[in-house]
Amino acid sequence: MEENHSTKQIVLAFFGNLLVAVSKFIVAGISGSAVMFSEGLHSIADTANQLFLLFGIKRAERPADQEHQFGFGKERFFWSLIAAFGILIIGCVLSIQKGVDVIIHPEEISHIQWPLFVIVISILIEGYTLLVTYRFLHKTKGKESLIKYLDESSETAVIAVFFEDTAAVAGLMIAGIGITLSHYLHTSLYDGIASVIIGVLLGCVAIFLVNKNKELLTDQSHLLINKKVEAIFVSHPAVEQYHDLRTIIFGPQHVVVVSDVEFKEEFVYEDMTKHPDENRKEYTEHVIKKIGMLTDQIETQIRDVCPEVKEIYLEVEQDKIITAKKDKTLAEITK
Repeated sequence: MEENHSTKQIVLAFFGNLLVAVSKFIVAGISGSAVMFSEGLHSIADTANQLFLLFGIKRAERPADQEHQFGFGKERFFWSLIAAFGILIIGCVLSIQKGVDVIIHPEEISHIQWPLFVIVISILIEGYTLLVTYRFLHKTKGKESLIKYLDESSETAVIAVFFEDTAAVAGLMIAGIGITLSHYLHTSLYDGIASVIIGVLLGCVAIFLVNKNKELLTDQSHLLINKKVEAIFVSHPAVEQYHDLRTIIFGPQHVVVVSDVEFKEEFVYEDMTKHPDENRKEYTEHVIKKIGMLTDQIETQIRDVCPEVKEIYLEVEQDKIITAKKDKTLAEITK
């Protein structure tokens, strides 16, 4: 369900950006505004990025095969990374280049009413898509703060759309200020400065998204799930200790949990009094069965609390448990 909602946010952003991009380039040609040209590049970059994000989601949905036994979820992060580079190259670099060019070689801005009209309409369109994306993030983040969720979440496609729309609204406001100042002060200096500021803003967004996707592609752990699993281990009465807890993110709804765990002896041997005449084989089978039951309990708890966890690998030191009792007689065990 969340995957479908993610796709809806991206499709909505795609059509919004496409409409805005066309409008910006038309007005840039009429008015000669550098900042409107930069804003057109901004929207083109966002539109292309949404295509990359949609392609990544589609690729990530393919079922696991023999060569990719955990599926293709990480392709989502790869194409999100490509989208981030698109913002950096198309949006950031070209906007700064255009702004610097206008500052060095001033150009007259005419028909100011058209750029301002497009800016107002674009703010309404981008603002609407930003509001829809924000509502989705607010719903999925739960009790976490938005900043913490954006930093820790693996829902990179929606996060990319959120930052792109936020940068778009901020960039449009900067563009409006730059065009207005250039018009009334009869200099394109402020138009060029606004273009450079927008480029820097896009660069910051791109660097954040590049770094986030890089971490997810290099097996970043899921800190929130780590904390939840640790809480389950600590609160479970049968767990003596745990160590080497690791989580691996393969997608927003696909996390793998790996950990070593050791159970308390009294829980492993709690039914031994019913079988005082067990031989070594039956005794070992009982221990293994009991450990299996305890492991199943913990795995069920983890899946109930963290539905995005798809695989759990708990390494139980059962040999150590059996060996620890090797020199004790059944009579001692069942006292």
